[in-house]
Amino acid sequence: MTDELLSDDAQRTAALAFWRYAHDYLRAAQTFGSQHKVLSADSHVPYHVAAQGLEFALKAYLRAKDVSPSALRIEVGHSLIEAMNRCVAFGLPPLPSNVREAIEAIAPYHQQDRFQYFASDHDEFPRLDPLVLAGLWILEHAAEDVAAHYVKHHAAPTSPSAVDFVRRLRADLSATSGKLHVLQPLH
Repeated sequence: MTDELLSDDAQRTAALAFWRYAHDYLRAAQTFGSQHKVLSADSHVPYHVAAQGLEFALKAYLRAKDVSPSALRIEVGHSLIEAMNRCVAFGLPPLPSNVREAIEAIAPYHQQDRFQYFASDHDEFPRLDPLVLAGLWILEHAAEDVAAHYVKHHAAPTSPSAVDFVRRLRADLSATSGKLHVLQPLH
């Protein structure tokens, strides 16, 4: 591989990249749930997007703990439960029950090779706030490690400090969590 391809791959699989992917997916899921009123039985796209956001959030934390991209791909794959358990083993604070329950509820449908359709009430709209809150909780707790990882491995001399990065990441989370309909704090 050329140095440029290695650099692109390193940037794409950096903890900060996974953090940003997660935040983007969680915001998209939030939009699906609040602006697009498609019944759950008609589309599972919002659930799939939220599950993907959770996966990226967990992987952001693991990458910040120097778990390699190949280990994430081979050993963790798309398993939310495996990723969650590894995060806790690497020092993520114990997950609040609502975060753990949200992950456990969607995990069986987030398969290695596809998002598995599940039966739902035909008159029910997607309930995405618990999934989005779970992802935001993980991102909040990963922010310091993600910023430190970026500064250590990828920062240029003109890059912001880890403290500035954390402030920016948390500002993004605050803007997202402020739009949720569930009245629960991030942490």
